[in-house]
Amino acid sequence: MSENSTPSLSPQPKKKNKQRALADLFREWEAMIQAYDANAADLAPISAHRAALADSLEKAKAAKGLQDAYRGNRQATTQKLKGIVLEGQDRAIRMRRAVGAQLGPGTEQLVQFGIRPLRRRGLPRSTEPTPAPAPQPTAALAPGAAPGKETA
Repeated sequence: MSENSTPSLSPQPKKKNKQRALADLFREWEAMIQAYDANAADLAPISAHRAALADSLEKAKAAKGLQDAYRGNRQATTQKLKGIVLEGQDRAIRMRRAVGAQLGPGTEQLVQFGIRPLRRRGLPRSTEPTPAPAPQPTAALAPGAAPGKETA
């Protein structure tokens, strides 16, 4: 299976902490904010989570801009950026949880936020028809013997 280079919000299997490009993280956060905006009427009670994530996105972009502008102060700016990214990731998790609680666990709208909705399991499909059970061998009965009784 080949890796796709474009990020998506589709739920991914859990992986160990793997470094992600900031651009991918920023795109994910922007997509979550846009998904919220598209469903704002249904998600009004969690607008604080959207605002917090948007705040983290703006702070992270500003810190990244500083990091690029000031190569001399890169270490301090990088530490600040890492702190902001951790804060933003926490806020994204909180927003996903709030969206799931607001919309319900089975709503297909959850996919827009990178959440796998609960779905019913399908019936297993078999490619071969089930074979009929093999007939059981019957013992030849002696003349005059009753079925089910053995003669010695």
